[in-house]
Amino acid sequence: MSDLLATLTALAAAAVGLWAWRRWHQPSFWFVLGYPLAALTVRAGWRRVALGCGLTKKRQRWWFTVVPRAIASTGLVKVRRRFQRVAVDTKPFMWLPLPTRHGWRVTIHTLEGQTPGDYADAAERLAHSWGVHAVRASSPRPGRVVLMATMRDPLVKLDHLPASAELLKVTVGRLENGQPWVIDFRTVPHWLNAGATQSGKSNLANALLVGLASQPVALVGFDLKGGVEFTPYAPRLSALATSRAESVTLLDDLVALMVDRMGLCRQAAPATSGSSRLAFGLCPSWSWLTSSRSCT
Repeated sequence: MSDLLATLTALAAAAVGLWAWRRWHQPSFWFVLGYPLAALTVRAGWRRVALGCGLTKKRQRWWFTVVPRAIASTGLVKVRRRFQRVAVDTKPFMWLPLPTRHGWRVTIHTLEGQTPGDYADAAERLAHSWGVHAVRASSPRPGRVVLMATMRDPLVKLDHLPASAELLKVTVGRLENGQPWVIDFRTVPHWLNAGATQSGKSNLANALLVGLASQPVALVGFDLKGGVEFTPYAPRLSALATSRAESVTLLDDLVALMVDRMGLCRQAAPATSGSSRLAFGLCPSWSWLTSSRSCT
């Protein structure tokens, strides 16, 4: 009796320890215990999951089949095996899943006729089959699909994101897979921030202003809410328009400045596409509205 009680006590202590480990230091618990179990489960059940999600293909294979034959004289059934071509469900080849901070990622070799869109359409079914929060599909090159599985929602609790040290690059948050959301204006210089009410447009605009405030760039604000959004940033902004009339005047000044800069670019570097954008966006002077030739 004492041995049974000691065993139960040890099991209870181990269970409590595992729970505390997962609760207070989830990353180490995931890499040591969670990931190996998940990788084995995903690899072992891939054929069943692929068949259920419609990701298999019928292929002809040579295989031994059982052919029953009834004997009329005795009424018995004789079974014999034949080697013949049969149609079988072939699953896509899966590499070993690799761990990530919030789950795992695995590379799939697509079958003939499959596209990354087929795996994107089956992402929700894959997430339910694997019991994870979400699955997202991407394609690094033809014939390959990378499935990124997240065990839990990485946006429930956000930690501090360090500011970017590169010019015109701002980290504004995290993506659905937990990776940093970085906006690089040198790679994509034009962005449109649109969405429904309470969708986070103002939060994104504030994150951009905060991230760009420490960089040597000129910032201009158009706030037609009467200055409610951008007035706190007025000391950093080169100009701020809070009404339609002010916006028209400020846009006229910006167009005149742009035309002046394009003239300077034509003189300095003929036939260089994009020079006007660089000369306009990388001006280190905050008082460029009053001195359009303060930077080249």
